[in-house]
Parts: sequence; structure tokens; C-alpha cells
Amino acid sequence: MRVALLVGILIATAACGAYRFPGPGSDTGHVRGHVLAFGCGGPVQPDARPCLAKPTLDCPPQPAGPTCGEWPIPGFELVFTSGSSRLITKTDSAGAFSIDIPAGTWHVSVGNFGRIVDGPQTISVSEGASIVADYVVDTGIRAAA
Repeated sequence: MRVALLVGILIATAACGAYRFPGPGSDTGHVRGHVLAFGCGGPVQPDARPCLAKPTLDCPPQPAGPTCGEWPIPGFELVFTSGSSRLITKTDSAGAFSIDIPAGTWHVSVGNFGRIVDGPQTISVSEGASIVADYVVDTGIRAAA
């Protein structure tokens, strides 16, 4: 009788160990990267002011001259959407972000202002993966010359 009870407990324990609760659980991956702004230093950019694709050596962290191109953008929201799931992360003061998200295919968009002009807009995340996704966003409105 004791042997049968012990075998029953052993079988029940093994079966419970294989059970996985529904939901994201630990099947997550990690996504990190930087968000750079493009727009040459202001919310309205005249067409006559030249923009470069990359900053020049004299560019401070915030653009000061007509030759500055991209700079880190703090507090920028990236939205990761998969089906009805929606996760949001914000950049830090250096424009870096980091988020753990469940495995699956995720669409990436902006949460506040601007639009993504460079960077993956769809990310496939697998369990335990570490993905680097850098973005350039356009934050400015170009005025007609």
C-alpha cells in the first residue's frame, strides 16, 4: 500500500512539474537599443537649413549648429504590440531603452510624437533571446521655403 501511494505521489509530482501556467511566464526575450532623433534641432525645420545624416564632431548632445544631424532623445516612448498585448518602454537620458517581452512577433511604433525613419518595425523575439534594435526617429515638421 505504501509503495502504491509513493508511486502515485511521484507520478503526480512529475505531472505537475511539466505543467505551465498560461500567459507570458518566463518565455521572454530582451530587446535593447538606442533612439536617436533626426530633425536638426527644433520642432520646425526650415527647408533651407542643411541636415546631415550623422552628427559632425562639433555636435553637442543637443544640436546647436546647422551641421548636426542625429542626437539621443530622452523620454521617448516605443510601443511593442502583438495581438491584444501592448508594452511600452521609455528611453533614458542617453536615449537608451531596454525591455523584456514575451516570445513572439511584435510590431514597434512610437508612443508620443514623431515617426520611425530607420530601425526594425517588426521584431521576432524568441525565449532567452537578446536583441539589439536601434532607431532613428523624425521629430520635426519641415516648413515650406
